[in-house]
Amino acid sequence: MAKTKELSYMTKDLLMTYTFVALCVIAAVSFIFWGVDPLIISVISVGVAVACDYLLSLVMGKKGPQNTMSAAVFGLIVALSYSLGQVPNMATEIIPTMAAPELYLYPALISALGLIVFKKLQGLAGRKYVNPAAIAKLLILGLLFMPSISTLMPTDHIYSIDLQNRLTEGIFGPYYPMDTQIFGPTLITCYGNPGIAAPTYEGLSQVLNTMALAKYHGWIGGASSIVVIAVGIILFAVLRRYIKWRITVAYLLGISLLSIAFGFIYGGDIVLRLIFHVFAGSSIFMAFFMATDPATTPVTHKGQLIFGAGLSVLTMLIMVYTGFLGGSILALVIMNLTSPLLDNVGKLRPKKEKTEPKLPKAKQFATVKTYDCMRCGACMNVCCNALSPILIKEAVDKQNVLKLMELNADYCAGCEHCNFVCPSKIDLESNTLGYPLLEEEAKTIEQQFLKGKIDENIGVYSDVFAAKSSIDGQDGGVATALLASGLKKGLFDSAIVVQRTDGYWAEAVVAENVDEVSKAKGTKYLRVAMMSKLGELVAKGKRKIAIVGTACEVRAARRVQQTLLRELPDVELTMLGLFCYECFDYEKLKEETKRLLSVDLDRAEKTQISKGKYIVRVDGKEKSVSVKKLSNAVEKRCLDCPDFTAKYADISVGAVGSDKGYSTVIVRSDVGEKLLKTLDLAKGKINKEEITKLAILKEKRAKTAK
Repeated sequence: MAKTKELSYMTKDLLMTYTFVALCVIAAVSFIFWGVDPLIISVISVGVAVACDYLLSLVMGKKGPQNTMSAAVFGLIVALSYSLGQVPNMATEIIPTMAAPELYLYPALISALGLIVFKKLQGLAGRKYVNPAAIAKLLILGLLFMPSISTLMPTDHIYSIDLQNRLTEGIFGPYYPMDTQIFGPTLITCYGNPGIAAPTYEGLSQVLNTMALAKYHGWIGGASSIVVIAVGIILFAVLRRYIKWRITVAYLLGISLLSIAFGFIYGGDIVLRLIFHVFAGSSIFMAFFMATDPATTPVTHKGQLIFGAGLSVLTMLIMVYTGFLGGSILALVIMNLTSPLLDNVGKLRPKKEKTEPKLPKAKQFATVKTYDCMRCGACMNVCCNALSPILIKEAVDKQNVLKLMELNADYCAGCEHCNFVCPSKIDLESNTLGYPLLEEEAKTIEQQFLKGKIDENIGVYSDVFAAKSSIDGQDGGVATALLASGLKKGLFDSAIVVQRTDGYWAEAVVAENVDEVSKAKGTKYLRVAMMSKLGELVAKGKRKIAIVGTACEVRAARRVQQTLLRELPDVELTMLGLFCYECFDYEKLKEETKRLLSVDLDRAEKTQISKGKYIVRVDGKEKSVSVKKLSNAVEKRCLDCPDFTAKYADISVGAVGSDKGYSTVIVRSDVGEKLLKTLDLAKGKINKEEITKLAILKEKRAKTAK
């Protein structure tokens, strides 16, 4: 960015720094219980990760930019998800007790493999599908030590004398009935201070203290679950917009409910089982610091809740029916693979009511460093039109136009909230379909679809004139007449038009006959989502489609058409563009017309902009106000749109430049000429200077806005 710009104070580096500090606190606590080994492992893992990140940035150049803080966080998560401590008579993980140098070698290998293959190289595919630390740990330690997993667990769940004896001997599985007097002491022995030879068992409170406050075996990051919870909650409070805390809540709630359920099914002390499943193994640390990894988890709120619940179910099933108490890490990898599907669950859809989001503190940036998207999902929670900016960007990157249409990628109002909150400082707004064309993109569209001479203000055209049809429509009813004629002559079998559906609120609808076209006549000065309707028609097998829209809607349709033709070469789109200086926000326009004209806009029989006046007719009476006085209701996106005459349509139609009761018609392509021949119009002269004047004013406004 060349000039100072105000964006959210939060950057990816700052987010990673906060996370790194939180993890350092947890690592420091582990020193109390296990001495220097956790710190040595942490230093090794972080050092290897940062070094690999640096070397890859040199080798890969722009495709592998250096990201030191992210690499440091990754290395520390590898270290804190590594198991230490001696466990008598209990197989809790696939990791056997090790001493140096293996104790330090394997974290280094996990860190290197995870960062190089599953963090950097996996990221080149467009997104990360599995948690790098989790999959690297499973691969290295699983392949090396899987044969050593205990096979002493029985396959049934029947509480018998034999099972009682096995429990007494300390050989058990987590699905056994958990008797306080047998299972409780065993947990104290396994997780308690090994410096105390024969601790006296003091009941559930002692088990809770050991499991929650101070464990001497398990993940380094799980040494004190209470510390992890406290640090995690503080981090969530600070970074709440960027951390997927819903996953943590759903996961821990699911583990708790399933623990209680298994207690009723298999017997034993339910509270003891609850303590065991919640605090044993990796549950707490994973819930706060691995399951919430933004890159490999869903971006929608509902998707995150389902992800957390599914993770809890898989974790419990693996723990209960295999005896593998580190099963949560395997469950995490499995659930990561569902994230692309869960991204489609709970997507927001545009609606009339808008809630202005509360944005974080702003900061001025003279220069901004841009990173790859980290999929935190923050952009989805602040969009004033309930769109999915990150999903739109992913669809643009993959040139998936069907997905773009489904995501209403043409409906962006230009609030720029997505750009503001993005910690990676990505210009997400520019990925929407209605965003102004770059010069090179505009030339490509002109060469591919248009024909005629070029006017720098009104675009490419082969003919321009004033016209009036026999239809009683807006300014001569030309657009309505062209649609009706095109349907009758078979030039297209369906048309996407704008129709009032609830008061003045308007939506894109499909018209397949003249009567349906007539219901949509008249101009509505509102922005609508049109491309989703185009996607629906294409999916139904329609191939000859007309679209009536403003400049931004025509831009969106042309962008879609370019890619769509490569996949479906038989698709024929006919585009009627409407002159448009600006559109309005529905709710704000209602407020302004009520304030300025004492008119309920929802009761309007007709609205029109003519000679700088906004005219509303209610009960046969017309009231008007200067369009300039409606500036508070103008959509922000309109301010940076330079196109007044819908330059990339096949035919553009508008009232400016023509006498009252006539429309100005600009023919721009062979498709437009063919459509025009189907209709006999009364023609007149135009005042091209009027059109040029407004076109220049709009272009100047756009340049100023930028």
